[in-house]
Amino acid sequence: MEIRLNCTDKGCHECCVETEMQLSERDLKRIESLGYDRNDFSVEVDGVRILRNIDGKCLFLKDGQCSIYDSRPLGCRLYPVVYDVDKKRAVVHDFCPSAAEIPVSKIKRVERTLIKHIKDIYGFIP
Repeated sequence: MEIRLNCTDKGCHECCVETEMQLSERDLKRIESLGYDRNDFSVEVDGVRILRNIDGKCLFLKDGQCSIYDSRPLGCRLYPVVYDVDKKRAVVHDFCPSAAEIPVSKIKRVERTLIKHIKDIYGFIP
């Protein structure tokens, strides 16, 4: 399950700037299978691994595109759908310039995947 937007067609990669994308063990292993070391592509913050930024951008952002696109983390695949802790449901992150393109039906379809992903990372839903 993933959200498909034509971000690169629009020249957008704003979600890759100062990213705080949280990684599950499955994400870490998928990227490691490409030959990367988790200590090189991620950092631990409050017990959770997140993608590393280099010069304010995701380590994997090269020339405006994701260099590991087919193996990118699940959170990247689901973005701009994110979990709103206060509302206790999936919402579209209004930071994304393409947010208006995401229909409510798509948000509902990915919500279960997103919640499972968060449980994989934290062990619970915050």
